[in-house]
Amino acid sequence: MSEPLRIGIVAGGGSLPVEIARSVEARGGFVHAVMIEGQAQGALRTFSHTDASWAEVGKAIKSFKRAGIKDIVLVGRMVRPRFKTAKPDFGFLRSLPAVLRIFRAGGDDAVLRAVIEMFERRGLKVRGVGEVAPELLVGDGPMTDLGPSETDDADIALGMALIGALGRHDIGQAAVISQGQIEAIEGAEGTDRMVARVAERRRLAAGDPLIRSRGVLIKRPKPGQDLRVDLPAIGPDTVQQVADARLSGIAAMSGYVLAASRFELISAAERQRVFVAGVSDAMAQGALSAAAYRGDSSVDSDALVFGGIDPQPAVLADIQRGMRIMSTLAEFGTGSALVIRKGRVYSIGAGESPVEVIERAAAFFKPSRKPSGVAVIGHRQALDDAIIDAAAAAGLEGLIVMYGREVRPQHHGAIVARADAAKLFIAGGQVTEAAAT
Repeated sequence: MSEPLRIGIVAGGGSLPVEIARSVEARGGFVHAVMIEGQAQGALRTFSHTDASWAEVGKAIKSFKRAGIKDIVLVGRMVRPRFKTAKPDFGFLRSLPAVLRIFRAGGDDAVLRAVIEMFERRGLKVRGVGEVAPELLVGDGPMTDLGPSETDDADIALGMALIGALGRHDIGQAAVISQGQIEAIEGAEGTDRMVARVAERRRLAAGDPLIRSRGVLIKRPKPGQDLRVDLPAIGPDTVQQVADARLSGIAAMSGYVLAASRFELISAAERQRVFVAGVSDAMAQGALSAAAYRGDSSVDSDALVFGGIDPQPAVLADIQRGMRIMSTLAEFGTGSALVIRKGRVYSIGAGESPVEVIERAAAFFKPSRKPSGVAVIGHRQALDDAIIDAAAAAGLEGLIVMYGREVRPQHHGAIVARADAAKLFIAGGQVTEAAAT
């Protein structure tokens, strides 16, 4: 007879930590939860638990070991911590090299790899939710009595391909596709705010038949994503947001997306007449193979500088990564602009103007005396004074203006003078041949 499960839960916000605890206990297992202060739900107090702040790493690890826990899951909404409010214990200081790697990490995957390393170096094995509570994952096919239409199926295929392609750049787990048009792509704001953004745009453009059209929210993990600590999730709140945005449904990759509060999710979806469907891994991979995306987006190694200010060496990695992402977007016929800063992509524009994309990213920036970050402008967008002013107001270091193989832009005169006066560099980057057509 196999040993009963003994699972530790590092619990953030939301219902999933409680659902996992109940699932393990229902199968005869034992759970000990470390409840992150200010985030974990009080319902976890019915299980063996320890309260800890995010900086009490030693306290958390000791509590697991006292409870005989060797396997843990990290689940629930986690707010990125700030050093200024930390009250570290000795275990935190002992793990300081790993903690610093977390804070310096750029993309989300890099952050999560550092978190896993921090726990596993102390003798705990980080498991995925699918390993300890597989029944919480979305399965194949419709979860609701209403399923996707043929138009929805086409939107789902496009969305799965888009997220799969962008995921290779360590960005994006969600997109909204409407009648073959890419309406929104998830950035640093997360899925909830992305869908709210779609709802607001549709409300403001109520007379536009395209904006009023139906569409689908697509959720899937990025290729190669470590699913132990960053499994995408949907829940009743997602259904309400989708209904508010007048979308027709939600499509999630089966076996790779969590369905939180499943009964409430299905009830809410059927009440709102919103479909929820699981899409198989094979179907999602087939969508990526069938898409126009070639998977080899490349850019010139050197950006063409137009103004009197050269990019500093520290920003070159952001420039190269931003240009590669924009080339991928262009292969899907989208990408008005994106903003990248210290390795993290803050915003991606589909239907919005570059100014809107820059302003959305700026809302996430911490005040800084030194300019940092780059806005990459899509090759179908015209550089103007408003973009220059928005980039300067956001505290960016410069702008990359993408162009196709047939058009090599020559920015000069007033636009360059305005950028020079704002201490912004302007440079050009060439998209791939396929993307430029």
